[in-house]
Amino acid sequence: MTQRDEVRRLFERQRASGRFPGGQLVVRQGGAVVLDVAVGVARGFRPSEGEAPVPVTAATRFAVFSASKPVVALALAMLEERGVIDVNAPVAKYFPAFAANGKSEITVLEVLTHRACVFTPELLARPRDWASEEKVRDALVQAKPRFPRGTLAYMPYEYGWILAEVVRGATGRRLDEFIHTEISAAAAIPGLRFGAVASELAGLAKTYWLSSGSVKVAGVELSTTFEHDNNLPEVLTAFVPGAGLVCTASDLAEFYEVLVRGGVTQSGKRLVTAETLSRYTTAGGAAYDRSNRLPLRVGRGFLLGSLTPSIYGWWGTQRCFGHAGAFCTLAWADPDRDLAVAIVTNGNRGPYESLFRFAPLGTALR
Repeated sequence: MTQRDEVRRLFERQRASGRFPGGQLVVRQGGAVVLDVAVGVARGFRPSEGEAPVPVTAATRFAVFSASKPVVALALAMLEERGVIDVNAPVAKYFPAFAANGKSEITVLEVLTHRACVFTPELLARPRDWASEEKVRDALVQAKPRFPRGTLAYMPYEYGWILAEVVRGATGRRLDEFIHTEISAAAAIPGLRFGAVASELAGLAKTYWLSSGSVKVAGVELSTTFEHDNNLPEVLTAFVPGAGLVCTASDLAEFYEVLVRGGVTQSGKRLVTAETLSRYTTAGGAAYDRSNRLPLRVGRGFLLGSLTPSIYGWWGTQRCFGHAGAFCTLAWADPDRDLAVAIVTNGNRGPYESLFRFAPLGTALR
């Protein structure tokens, strides 16, 4: 049995044991797909859904939640390199109203590294409002920092909403339009896009919450509303920059292959220099994250590996970079091994279960 066969069997065993209803695993190396797996069911997992089980295929699109953040980070890296955005400048330079309620000195870099401490729990409780740019902007303006500046406190949604306003103020363009033109189209990854269109909804993988216990992130209880809120058509079709990418594992693996190549697409087009990209995918030591209540190494929009166990493997992953999506998705790169990996599923339990699901796969792959 080859190592690829073992990874495939491990992924299939995880599905069979009930860790997720269905999913995809795609690995690229050296410009080629070396592993492509689709298992389980996308929809119809529970009899109460009233629909027959729909199998996952390689073309099934999933909501990948915070695995969206590195796509936003790449857009900021490109604009920083062009001199359009100064990440050390206050957010208020590009979004003046943001300065209200003690936020005038918060920098773009602090948002990128989750050290701005700005949260909007009232908005998060109204998911049907997420598609309203006016309501999102108003919530950001009214928000007050929860912790002192510089405190690591992961921002699940606010990260993307704030940076979208920075891009709008700096360029006059919507962030999703910039990403579509400058990243997805330029890299020939058309499936890498935010939000589904209405005609796709019936074919999307459904999001499931499988844990019976309490799970809180940034003080928000997820266990009671996560599955309901994230299957709403209004949420799935909205532009939610920090958590709204809807794509396949193949799309995410292609994105990370661009990063493994130092910002160069498969066709040879350079999106960003390797030097600029390195500033986003490297960082110092770990810090305690007040939102997830565990230690994290955080770059600029990326979660980084470590010498100790991480979501990328049980040891020696300090050169790996990527991002989890809720507790169901993980996409990452290992530049030392020329690996671009995407693991996309529709089952969510919590952060510690994610570690014990993803780390064995990462170790086997590396």
